[in-house]
Amino acid sequence: MPRRRATAIAPEGRIVLADSSAVSRLFILLIGNYLHRIERERRGLYGGDLDLALVSEIIGTAAIEPGMRDAAFRAKHHTFESVIGIEGQRAVNATSIASTSGIPRETVRRKLKRLLELGEIVEKGRAHYVTKPGIVQRQQKQEAFARGIQQTVQFMNECLENGVVRWVPASKTKRASK
Repeated sequence: MPRRRATAIAPEGRIVLADSSAVSRLFILLIGNYLHRIERERRGLYGGDLDLALVSEIIGTAAIEPGMRDAAFRAKHHTFESVIGIEGQRAVNATSIASTSGIPRETVRRKLKRLLELGEIVEKGRAHYVTKPGIVQRQQKQEAFARGIQQTVQFMNECLENGVVRWVPASKTKRASK
């Protein structure tokens, strides 16, 4: 049985892949362009160091992922206006970051040291790291997030407009899954 993710609202439908494999090259083109635009944002935030970006993003994602499964946590922190304190975050260590990212552990350790120097992360416990509270509220980050969200919506619309994906109303998706 497929695992269901916690959702805030019941979906009225789903985006599904088009029925034809004829759009696969088009999809690769669209996603390649999207990834290039996103990578430009990430390079800008982290001085061109994509490994540094990845380590920071893994820490940030791991820190809030358990909480986002809880409706009360999601309601409290659904916007960037709320600051998630150290105690509200799950900490990760260099070994788990290396395992998740594929970056060698020693490189991860150096990136963690750099993120600490930059004030992006803090130690919650010995060698266990979380995002520094308030860091995502910084104007530079907010502007980059807004551009990233816009780029994601643009990518989704390009896929829809070019027939790579299509919208299926909920009534049809329920029948299809039976």
